[in-house]
Amino acid sequence: MSKGATVRSTSVWSFRQTLLFWWILFVVIQQAERLFLLPEALSREAPSAGLLVQTLLIGLRGDFIVASIGVVLAAMLAAAAVGLPRLLSGRHGSTGQGGDHHKRGLIVSGSLVGCLFLVLLTADMGYYHYNQHHLDFVFFEYLDDLLTQATEMGLMQGQAAQQTSAELQDTQRWALRMLGFFLVEGLAVAVWWACFRLWVAPAFNRWKPRSPAAATAALSLLLAGGAFGFHPNGPYAIRIANISSAEYYTLAQNPVLYASEAWRATVASRLESEQPYQLSAMPLAEAVRITQELVGNGAEFPDSRYPLVRAAHSGAGVRLARPANIVVIFVEALDRRFLNRDSHGVRVTPFLDRLRGESVYFENFFANGVQTARGLFASLCSYYPRQGQAAMKTRYAHDYLCLPSLLRRHGYRTEMVISEHRDLNRLQLFVTRNGLHQLFDQSDFPPNIEPVGSGPSLGKPDGALLDLMRARIQVLQASGKPFFLATLTLGTHHPFTVPVSTPVIRVLQADPDGYLAALRYLDGELERFFSELLQAGLLKNTVVLILGDHGRHEVVGQTEVEKQAGHFLAPLFLWVDQSLRTPKTYRPRTVATVASQVDLAPTLLGMNGLTPRVAPFLGRDLSCLLVRDCEQDSFAYLTSVYDDVIGLADRRGVVLYSLRTESLVEIDLELKQPPVMRSMKDPAVASRWRQLQALYVSSNTLLDRNLIWSWKDLGAKL
Repeated sequence: MSKGATVRSTSVWSFRQTLLFWWILFVVIQQAERLFLLPEALSREAPSAGLLVQTLLIGLRGDFIVASIGVVLAAMLAAAAVGLPRLLSGRHGSTGQGGDHHKRGLIVSGSLVGCLFLVLLTADMGYYHYNQHHLDFVFFEYLDDLLTQATEMGLMQGQAAQQTSAELQDTQRWALRMLGFFLVEGLAVAVWWACFRLWVAPAFNRWKPRSPAAATAALSLLLAGGAFGFHPNGPYAIRIANISSAEYYTLAQNPVLYASEAWRATVASRLESEQPYQLSAMPLAEAVRITQELVGNGAEFPDSRYPLVRAAHSGAGVRLARPANIVVIFVEALDRRFLNRDSHGVRVTPFLDRLRGESVYFENFFANGVQTARGLFASLCSYYPRQGQAAMKTRYAHDYLCLPSLLRRHGYRTEMVISEHRDLNRLQLFVTRNGLHQLFDQSDFPPNIEPVGSGPSLGKPDGALLDLMRARIQVLQASGKPFFLATLTLGTHHPFTVPVSTPVIRVLQADPDGYLAALRYLDGELERFFSELLQAGLLKNTVVLILGDHGRHEVVGQTEVEKQAGHFLAPLFLWVDQSLRTPKTYRPRTVATVASQVDLAPTLLGMNGLTPRVAPFLGRDLSCLLVRDCEQDSFAYLTSVYDDVIGLADRRGVVLYSLRTESLVEIDLELKQPPVMRSMKDPAVASRWRQLQALYVSSNTLLDRNLIWSWKDLGAKL
């Protein structure tokens, strides 16, 4: 045979060769994304050679799993597109003609599947750059918000849409990144095509199996092996990969498998009325019993239908002489690691640092969740956030007993002021059902208040928000009735767009972390807010709380565990006006006792003598801490949908359990000491592991079954 004939023969691929080409091509485009992300991981953490090889090999196995599924799907689509019309028309043709039709069909279907993969990988690349994660539950929850606000609610400028627009403002940065990504993908595809055409296809032609059936069987075995990642445990082996570094564990995970699991969890969370929250098959009855022992603090649980509703019992807490006004300032992503520090030669939070000396400051305070909806839910209703989609978004129709409802029953005026749209996290639906008189949002600001940013924005500046708060306090103080007023700031949320109101802020903007400048702006506005209120006498008879709705969104920390647990490190300042202070009710101090957001409602109610006779609160009245050390056995339950982690913090430290990797780790409360990996049977953590299991199983299951509270059955017992 002549050389030209050889070239022509090798350029004609059989159906099996075409199938092989697409199979490996799907692997190649996934590997190309991982290699594109690798420099980011290397810039954050330098791996050993062994860790890097392990990461890439595990990633390759996951890529083969997805590629095998993709090529089988493409083959099925090709068969359906080619075979069914020919069958219906009665034109079967020759074997060769049928093979050509199926081959062309496979090219078309393979292209479609490949494009689908590429779209998903592109989204994953962008999300990984911003959040150091593959597409996860949070992404799909956010996407659901974006679509729901635009279609169901008719909010084309809803919070999710505005945030997306704000993120895309830096077009040059994203355009360059996208261009680089597509260049890498295009080069990878071109190299594979050339290699296949020049070497793989000719080698395939030279291999002469005994029969076409043998060749098909061999290819089928390869595909079957690839579908299991060439490991007997298949995708599960990828999920539980023994990689201690969170950075490289994440990089090793296949983005399509990761996203599909997150999507499954999102759909299940939205459709199912309850979920089987089980760890090591702990029965619900046992979980409830352990939880009652933990949260009960000696109280009785009088109604078996609502297992965590407990009767009030006399405590040793502080009681103010009269019901006080309550102002709660939730600061977006306020992270206590960024207080009391300098950057570029300037103090980041001078006002909050001074306020610490005038307040009862909780240095071991934790957010129970890692998102605004979860932090507000825990703080207002003293119940733990769901592990799945936030209760405020999907379980807002359930019965809860929340702080605004109880205060309203005792004659308080209850309001909240935000600078965003009232549909934020279904906020209006939730707070309206749970005791709020009025919610002020961005539409209630003066028309001359410009939004943050230069285009579609997240909301109004924090300075304007606090001005509206001041106006509401003036009105509420004039009414002569006690009031509850809450707010949620915005500027310390990415993309950290704040007015450059002082030279100091301009200095801090030189730091690559935009959070610092945004935090300094907020600190200055809080100082102005407090000074004006005090000068006008508008804080008389008032208790003020300042806390984070959660810690930093961004991944921040020196160790992998600090990066995970750092999302919970929100501080708490509790300040009481001079008109309410006595030596027996208030002493500014720093408190070391562990506390969390679920403790706020029972503490505020206790201080005001309004503790209900029965309540489903999972927190405790910690008002005794205003004057002395007490409640040393208190704890904080933690739940993160970012890292799929649950945790328990108490005076002994923090234990974190990864639902994804099934691993348990222990660290000190400050997250500074080297973390220690623990076995669940280790005596050092065994009791806390059982408590963590119980809190996870009971709180999630009872919430999903709507067995937290019933106004119909229990409302009269308040």
